[in-house]
Amino acid sequence: AWLPTLEKELTAIEPHKDFRLFLTSEAHSGFASILLQQSLKATFESPPGIKKNLQRTFESWDPDSFDPANPIRSRLLFLLACFHAVMQERR
Repeated sequence: AWLPTLEKELTAIEPHKDFRLFLTSEAHSGFASILLQQSLKATFESPPGIKKNLQRTFESWDPDSFDPANPIRSRLLFLLACFHAVMQERR
């Protein structure tokens, strides 16, 4: 199990002031409570359905992200949004 090792390492170090560690997890009773107490927690529930998920994703993105001069980037962002929507729907 790697979580107890991570907990020990994080309590033993003196991190840089700009240090950030992002973890994502489902609710689990075995998750170290000390990590939860020392963390900033955010909860995100995706909307039901692929269409709603895509709409929410595109509404949150800046229109400048889709640069007409760079169609490959726009296609990749669309693919990423579709992949994310499908993954959210399947969980």
